[in-house]
Amino acid sequence: MSKNVPDGHCFLEEITGLQSISEYNKTRTFEYEMTESRLRKCARWIDQLQPGKMLDIGCSTGTWGALWRSRGWTVSGLDIDRKHVELARERGVDAHCIDMNTEVLPFAGESFDLVFAGEVIEHLVDTDAFLSEVARCTKPRGHVIITTPNLASFENRLRLVLGMYPKWLNYNLEGSGHVRLYTPRILKKQMAEHGLHTVKMLGNWVPFIPQHFTDDVKVPALAVTGDWLPSLSMDIMILAQKS
Repeated sequence: MSKNVPDGHCFLEEITGLQSISEYNKTRTFEYEMTESRLRKCARWIDQLQPGKMLDIGCSTGTWGALWRSRGWTVSGLDIDRKHVELARERGVDAHCIDMNTEVLPFAGESFDLVFAGEVIEHLVDTDAFLSEVARCTKPRGHVIITTPNLASFENRLRLVLGMYPKWLNYNLEGSGHVRLYTPRILKKQMAEHGLHTVKMLGNWVPFIPQHFTDDVKVPALAVTGDWLPSLSMDIMILAQKS
């Protein structure tokens, strides 16, 4: 007599102790830190755009989406955390629970004037599929903002010279769960391959002092270093336009 058993990733985890990146991502808790320079600089870009329909991928509890809703945008959001999706809905964001490693965006093509994906792409295995979906859902001449840690940051370059592993990149399912890291040049190249052409690029701040000791939230004045030397910054921020 056969018995019912779970299938897929959950069964794999049950019988082997292994887990997928999707299962691991569901255990991570992320919330927007509204004072960090990454968001303040992205906000300046968005303020220069005409309000329309916005998609916030990785919307967390909806604080970022609610901000733009209050400024005239119609905001939808996506997140892998069901509890966060519920909180985002309470803030007026049309939020949906989705796993970008296994699912496509639940929207018709050319639905959004702006797609914002902050600190998402580094968690995904098939980044081409992700960018293809982002481009599909963006209106012609619409905009996309992607932010992600910089593999070629000043600190990472120094770490590699010293034989140390790069910051914000994981070799196993621990810590932040980042499975991809980009240099600015490669991120711009891959986005362009999907019809998303860079309009502006900035960094958040340059970690001349290791991030273990300080950051741009503790010392806001550090933000200017990301404007001066974006290719050495801790985080890459790209504003692109769909052709």
